[in-house]
Order: sequence, then C-alpha cells, then structure tokens
Amino acid sequence: MCGRYYVEIDEKDLADICNEVQKNLENTPEQLSFNMTSGEVFPTNIVPIRVGDKDYKAMKWGFTGYDGKPIINARSETALIKPTFKVPMQTGRCLIPASGYYEWQRAGGRKQKYSFTLPDRKIMYMAGCYRLEEGNRICSFVILTRPASAIIKDIHDRMPVIIQDGRIHDWLYDSYDAIDEAVNELEFRLA
Repeated sequence: MCGRYYVEIDEKDLADICNEVQKNLENTPEQLSFNMTSGEVFPTNIVPIRVGDKDYKAMKWGFTGYDGKPIINARSETALIKPTFKVPMQTGRCLIPASGYYEWQRAGGRKQKYSFTLPDRKIMYMAGCYRLEEGNRICSFVILTRPASAIIKDIHDRMPVIIQDGRIHDWLYDSYDAIDEAVNELEFRLA
C-alpha cells in the first residue's frame, strides 16, 4: 500500500481543486497527468497536493529512489528517523486529496482489486511529505502508510494514514512531537 488512489472528478470540490492547480501550471511544461476520465492516479503522475489550509500545488508522486525507481510510500512508524524522509517530515508535510484508494488481494493466482472510501466524507486526506529534488521544477511527494485496520488487514497489511478533519491543521503545521502523535493515534472506518 498505497500503489494507486483515485479522485472523483464528478465531485465538485475535487474538480475545483484540480482546475485551480491546473490554472497555476499554465505556461509551464508540467500538467496534471492522472487519468481524468477514471480519476485513477498512478505513481509518477502529477497531481494536486494540499500544502496549507487552502493552498494546493502540483506535485509528482514518488521520490527518486537510489535505483531510479520511484519511492511512493513511507512507513509512518519509521519516517521520522529514515534519512530519506526525516527532513521532508519536519519541513514538508502535505495532504493528498482523494476519493479513495485501491488495494489488491492475491487469490488463486489472480489479483482482485478493491476500492476503499470513507463513508462519511467525500474527500479523504492521506498524510504525506514532499521535497524538491535536484533538477526538478516541481516537488515530489510520498504517502505515509501504517499497519492496516481490522477491516482491511485480510486484503493488505498496510494502508494509508488518513488525517481526520479536526487534525488537518495539526498535521500541516504542528511540531515534530505532534506529528508523531497524529500518525500513531489515528483510527477510522472504511466502507
């Protein structure tokens, strides 16, 4: 987890966010690059990311890995101490707006795709961190993951960290200690 997520373009708030970020990219070579028809977001796509109370920026999903492959996730339990994520966790916390995310389960040699959403919200905010990598004009981000909740663990052992509405400001702005607390205490239900 988390290898794909999706944005319901029919959902007005998410469509407005995408349109605002796309407008800011005018006259640049970068463009939002996820599948606007299905809303499915793949690693290395350029997507809108929340970096402030109402501020969104276009970012690429995945830090450049040592082997050239993108690093798309960071374990919340170790992100604050791993060299790749430590500085972004201190100075570049962000939120990834989504309608839901996908997970796959292997069964009998086949993969079954599942979609997870929050039943009481149209937009879920996955916790992340970002950095500007050398030679790039836009930042790259990763999604923080945590051990799966009971409802998900039979399908996958990890899931994204979802920030509750009341903790959004804390996640984006509070101290190092508050980040650790927010990541570790979060619980929620998926439908």
